[in-house]
Formats: sequence, C-alpha cells, structure tokens
Amino acid sequence: MPDAQPVSVILVDDDPDEHFLFKADLEDAGVDFAFEGFTRPDDALTHLRSLNEVPVLVLCDLSLAGGDALAFIREAAGSLGGGSIGVYSGAKNPEMEEKCRQAGSTFYIVKPVSRVKLAEAVAKTGTVRLAETSDGRVTPELIGAPG
Repeated sequence: MPDAQPVSVILVDDDPDEHFLFKADLEDAGVDFAFEGFTRPDDALTHLRSLNEVPVLVLCDLSLAGGDALAFIREAAGSLGGGSIGVYSGAKNPEMEEKCRQAGSTFYIVKPVSRVKLAEAVAKTGTVRLAETSDGRVTPELIGAPG
C-alpha cells in the first residue's frame, strides 16, 4: 500500500450558506482539511481537472439547482486523483443511492453530516480515510490507489 498523503476536500452545493455551515460543523467536530466550495457543478469540474491528479474527496449535494448531481458524479469520477466522491442528501432514498453509486459515487450520507457519519462513509471507499492527528483532530488521507 502506498504511503498516505493529504487529500483536499471539495464541496459542491448550490447554497453558499451550506458551504459555511458544512465546514463549521466539521471543524467543530475536529475535522481539519483544505476546503474548496463550489455552487456550480461546472466550476467544480473545471477546478478538478486543473488539479492534475491531486487526490480529492468530493462531497456533492444531491439537489443541485440548475445542475444534475448524477451527471456531475459521472464527469467528476475521472478527475479524483485516486480520491473519492460522495453524495449527501436530506433524505434516505435507497433507489437514488444506487443510482449515485452507479454514476461513480462511493458513499451516500443523509444530513446532517457529522464527523462520525463522514468517517464511516469515507472508510467504505477503500482509498480515503480520516486519520487522527496528534492533537485529536482528523484529516483526510489517501491510503491506496483506486481498485
């Protein structure tokens, strides 16, 4: 298994207030990360493609005004640098969760997103984990190449 390396976190949500709340909630829970937020899926895709294989963990809201989360997931899946993409939603929907997985997502979280939910979901990816630092905080790391 390759050495672990830091993973940047990208949030795609059409509500800018959600960016602030999402980051604040996770920071309060002890999650420490480089965070980029995008309100438009096209802007997030442009950014992802510019990273040149830098590992990223993408968190995408299922409800994107003016955008299609499934189309975004399909397009973004090839630009993760070995990282993962997951979806969060306000409702549990097994049928939609399966569609997201078929599009390329590796996890699905029902809001509110917490440190525990994020850690459990990320652990299922097999390529990204939340690693604890010496001060008790956690940060995303790439732990292996995608399979």
